[in-house]
Amino acid sequence: MGVEFQVACVLLAVLGAVQSGLLPEQKCKIEDKACLVSAFQKMVPLFMVGIPEGDIAVLDPMEMDDLSFDLAGLQFSLKNGRLKGLKGSVIENVDWDTKKNILRVDFHMDAFVKGHYTAGGRLLILPISGDGEIKMKLKHLQVKLYIHYDMVKDSEGKDHVKPKKYHFDFEVKEGANYQLSNLFNGNKELSETLLKFINENWNQVTNEFGRPVMNVAAKIIYKNVVKYFEKLPLQEITVA
Repeated sequence: MGVEFQVACVLLAVLGAVQSGLLPEQKCKIEDKACLVSAFQKMVPLFMVGIPEGDIAVLDPMEMDDLSFDLAGLQFSLKNGRLKGLKGSVIENVDWDTKKNILRVDFHMDAFVKGHYTAGGRLLILPISGDGEIKMKLKHLQVKLYIHYDMVKDSEGKDHVKPKKYHFDFEVKEGANYQLSNLFNGNKELSETLLKFINENWNQVTNEFGRPVMNVAAKIIYKNVVKYFEKLPLQEITVA
């Protein structure tokens, strides 16, 4: 009876993990890149809407932490930021290097960010002053995410991935659009001039000032990836 009860508990735990979305729909050998791309793609919509049983937060829409920065003459802050688009991510490449203990995931998405901003100083060559709502649309935002990890064993001797740091590269491939309300205390002429300049120079604006916003999103994604790997041993995610 004791053994049967233990087996039943294990089966119930596995069933619960499957139903909750914790267990991947598709398991792959780590060296099978094509399989990993497919498996990660299937996990995207499940992971991004949140997995309460795994303490995985809702990531789309993502409630962003407030941020502020002073960069290249621009003083900028964003509060009550919200990011949409992650559940539409397209996985392009997955490279799981077990020798260097680095997991690399390349993906792209159309991203939409809105929130309350304040800005002062200069944006590239033009002065800026504003306190209002901001909306950003980033078309084909390409991200390369690198997760460095250690392998650790749990109390049952099972292997777990333990992320220890991350870094990322990003590039907007197909354009960006920025809308900011209440620029220059509502001065229409100055506002239109600045917005035209920003949107005509979207690539430079995004490259120079987009990283602080991306940092906030990447930090939240990483935090939830850490939780995911804490919950599941490697053998339940991959095939030996």
